[in-house]
Amino acid sequence: MHRCAHVDPFETVFNVISGARQYVNLSGNPAVTLQRVRVRLSRDIDAAGITHLQQIELIKKMILASGWPIALSGSKRSRPRISFGPAISVGYLSEAEYFDVELASRLDLAKAPTSLAPHLPPGYQLIQLKSIPRFFPSLDQSLNMARYKISSKVLEGSRGHWENFWKKENFFVTKKKEDRDVVIDARPCVKSWDLVNGDLDLFLRFGPGRTLKPEKIIQAVCGLTDEQTRPGINEGELRVLRLQLFFEKDTGVLNEP
Repeated sequence: MHRCAHVDPFETVFNVISGARQYVNLSGNPAVTLQRVRVRLSRDIDAAGITHLQQIELIKKMILASGWPIALSGSKRSRPRISFGPAISVGYLSEAEYFDVELASRLDLAKAPTSLAPHLPPGYQLIQLKSIPRFFPSLDQSLNMARYKISSKVLEGSRGHWENFWKKENFFVTKKKEDRDVVIDARPCVKSWDLVNGDLDLFLRFGPGRTLKPEKIIQAVCGLTDEQTRPGINEGELRVLRLQLFFEKDTGVLNEP
């Protein structure tokens, strides 16, 4: 993929955790969580070719090398207690890559960005770091909406297609899986949209039984092909930027994590 040759091999962090302990402050009982920290990262074009699983491994290695007092699982094969937000697709840029870290002792939040910065993988930047209650719902349990900015010449002049889509009560899209096709109503998936020239601002709901990628909705609404709606950073590809993630309440109010 584009500009990924510089990325180190993605060996599983679980296989190197014993060697990484020299970097980790395990003061206190590493099996007990005393603090939970939520981190938000961005990823730019240098990280666009990285898969979600590769990103998880890079983040784990970054945290292990940071010297944070990571809480570990109590199993025989100790693992860092790190949980992640919704998956990111290959080719996407993002300003909303979230993960939670459980810590065995208190972390100085004023100094934490400095300890993290030298270990950020290429293409990633720290946006936010904050302490959250230990018993908050996980990111996967609470998040159900994403905001995207999608830019492409194929979107220019497509407002009529979006207005027709918005008038419909239902708009069924076929999602192809390895073993079967799944039909999803795309209309309730879209909370709102706005189109300015070739830039689409899309608020998209997701969850069990109603998850559609933005390029799939664009393809169906505008009558485009897979080739025309391939996400990426090259000429002719959809430039997909995940701007924000939200928890949408029953009232429609949106809260960021």
